[in-house]
Amino acid sequence: MEWPAIAALGTVGAFGIAFATFWIKFGGRIGKAESEASDARRAAKEADEKATLLSAAFSLYREQVAREYIHREVMREVEDRLTAAIERLGDRLDRFVEAAAKK
Repeated sequence: MEWPAIAALGTVGAFGIAFATFWIKFGGRIGKAESEASDARRAAKEADEKATLLSAAFSLYREQVAREYIHREVMREVEDRLTAAIERLGDRLDRFVEAAAKK
């Protein structure tokens, strides 16, 4: 074998080793990136599920608050009507007492 052939063979061998080293490191980085992407997808899916559950829970809470608020508003109206009726009854009783006293 002559020196140019040996040099060419050495160059090809060095290139092969460099390419193999690059490919192994690059493959490791790709594997790590895929693993991180998979973890991120899983975390995003869990966050989406939690957001869906929280949205449903908040909707139920809003409905409950609305029911209780309406209930309290109705109770206020009833209380106002009863107070007014008691006051009218008191006025009638006062007039009855005054009329009985005049007789």
